[in-house]
Amino acid sequence: MNLTWYPLTPADMPTYNKYYSMVRTNMTDLSFHCRFAWDNVFKVKWTIVEDCLVQISDGGDYSSPFMLMPLGKLTSEKVEKIIRAVKPIFDSKGWGFRILAIEDSQKHIFEQTGIPAKIDFSEDSSDYFYEAESLRTLAGKKYSKKRNHWSKFLRMYPDYEYESLTSSIFDECLKLVRIWASDKGVDIADTSDSDYYMIKRIFDNWDKLDARGGAIRIDGQIAAFSIGSIGREEVGFIHFEKADIRYEGLYVAINRLVLENEFPNIRYVNREEDLGIPGLRQSKESYFPILKVKKWRYVPI
Repeated sequence: MNLTWYPLTPADMPTYNKYYSMVRTNMTDLSFHCRFAWDNVFKVKWTIVEDCLVQISDGGDYSSPFMLMPLGKLTSEKVEKIIRAVKPIFDSKGWGFRILAIEDSQKHIFEQTGIPAKIDFSEDSSDYFYEAESLRTLAGKKYSKKRNHWSKFLRMYPDYEYESLTSSIFDECLKLVRIWASDKGVDIADTSDSDYYMIKRIFDNWDKLDARGGAIRIDGQIAAFSIGSIGREEVGFIHFEKADIRYEGLYVAINRLVLENEFPNIRYVNREEDLGIPGLRQSKESYFPILKVKKWRYVPI
């Protein structure tokens, strides 16, 4: 089968979302904004096979080559045909074939293909999924520590300003990312440690995308910002979040204010994975996720 592959561009978003909407997924990896933001690393190419949107990547400098779970109305027969159409491309390049980001509700479809495979997931890659209203209000005994951080933030920085993300403050937000990276000894060009260029890619294409977010200004300076998007009508994604840790309670504040102002109607929010980083895991667990979104991996054997 001769397939024509296309780079992912903002102009592809309507087509992408048409197929994305057919899979009721709660993971961030398959959302358009996540894929587009990270495309300067993974350089995904896409095409249509069996009336499904299929994406492949050589992995860039970040990982081994992969195919993502196809988007569309999947059946085991379709998936098997897609694999048989795409795997020869991997074979011709000497790449090991694997499919990443398989939605939990679609896992059985992959298990029922006629191709023997190992199917597993990594806890480090599982997304944290929360009730949005709990993070907006911080109500209840279990959020008492978060409310204390919020109260302290209000006492210490009563003149803080919140504003929605617009192009007028993008340069200031990127300056904050550079400061954040410098404080941690991270090279912004190192995409294994820094998300600077992923954030910049979203900012550079803001008017062509459907992203949203907000920022907190303290003493005239951008001290925190957050970027997200809507996955489906009741689910929001937070893709990037940065805060100057010298300001106490700032992460609690940006989390709460962005959900209040930019995502007032969503029921659930996905705050992505912890990558196995202990501090990040502790932080995400402290907001009491209602579940972890597994991302299954398929490797033929």
